[in-house]
Order: sequence, then structure tokens, then C-alpha cells
Amino acid sequence: MEDREAGDGYLTLDKDNSHYISQVLRMKEGEELTVVLGGGVEALCEVHELSKSSVTLKIKDTHTSVSEPPFRITLYQSVSKGERMELTIQKCVELGVTKIVPVFSSRCVVRPDEPKKQKTKTERWQKIALEAARQSGRGIIPEVVEPVNFTQAVKMADETAGIVLFPWEEEHGLTLKEALSQIDKDKISEIAVFIGPEGGFEDGEADAARDNGAKPVTLGKRILRTETAGPAVLAMLLYQFEL
Repeated sequence: MEDREAGDGYLTLDKDNSHYISQVLRMKEGEELTVVLGGGVEALCEVHELSKSSVTLKIKDTHTSVSEPPFRITLYQSVSKGERMELTIQKCVELGVTKIVPVFSSRCVVRPDEPKKQKTKTERWQKIALEAARQSGRGIIPEVVEPVNFTQAVKMADETAGIVLFPWEEEHGLTLKEALSQIDKDKISEIAVFIGPEGGFEDGEADAARDNGAKPVTLGKRILRTETAGPAVLAMLLYQFEL
């Protein structure tokens, strides 16, 4: 949960978070809760004053969150239909993703909306990320950004990530397990993961990703649905570097 105003050891929450505390959680004055301050910092707080539209918390202690992965994980997720995209966002937030970049690749069934409608959809995706972060005890609220096209996505990943993983059903050599075994987590600050749409990536997209430094990998003998592949890769990263 993110604060909106902080000072003198107190936090004043915005309307939405105040409603969540008072009407959803039904907390009372004097009860304690943990608040995410941003940047992986959490605060142990006590409800100081409370109403339906405004909640003030008293900060009792602050500490670094222990729930975050040792590096940033950016998911470049090809946009899928309705509930599939929402499920992907929810589960990947639970599994430790830092940022989600929706991508319009060639075989996406869903096509870009006009800007106003797309902004509304992105705001809904961000709200789903917020709820998943609350539920799973994340130390940050992962960001869901406005969608980009595939060409923009591969350039963004190349510029920001130390390693770019590109799961692709036509890759039969390098496995994800082998690719992960080559990573020194102490030297990597960000990992990017590309996930294709319902129909998969085209050959030309795989070539473009490879030309921009991505590692095409196989996830095994079975072809995963687009809403399964992202959480599967995130779970494998968690197993490799956190457990």
C-alpha cells in the first residue's frame, strides 16, 4: 500500500487506500499494519485517526522489505484477451515481477485500442497489480506501463536488462535451465522476459530479438499457453535464485 503524504512520523492515505483500510479491512484505531513506502521500504504503522474517506497512520518502525527478488524482473508480455491478460498480471506480481510491459506483437489477437480506451485498460491492469501486491506482501507495487509495439520492446529490453530471455517454441537447443545456470545473480541488476501471444512469435520477431541481444530458450517439450508461460518462467527464476 503506497502512502500519499508523509511527515513527522505520520502518513495520510489517499481516498482509495483509506477506504480499503476502513471499509474492506475494517480496521480500528490502535490496530497495526505494514505499509509499503516505495523503493522496497516498509513501515510498521498504527491506525491513528480513521474515517470512511481519510486514514492517518503513525509510523512505529521502518525496515527494508525481505519479500523482493535480488534483481529487477521486467516481463514483456504479448497482449492477450481479457481475463488471460489479467490472470498473467496477477500471478506474475505474486511471483516477483517488478515491471510489466504489454507488447503488441504480430500474432496478437487483441489489437491496439484508441488512446483513451487503452489508458483505461492500463489503469485496470495497474489496479490488478496493486491488489496482487497487497495479497502477496510485496515490498513494491509493480508498474504496468502503456503497451508498446514489438520493435520498441526489444530495444527497451536491450538497453535496460543485463540478460534478456526469449522463450520460443521453435528453439530446440538452449534450455531455460541452461540459460539460468549461466547467470551470476551478483552481476545482474535486471532480467527481461519476453512472452509470446496465443499464436506464438514469428520467426522474424525471434531474429529481431536475437539481434538485440536476447537469448531464445526452450521451456521444455510442451507448448504453454500465453497466460501460463510468464508465471512458469517467473517461478523458475524464483526457484533458481531465491529458494
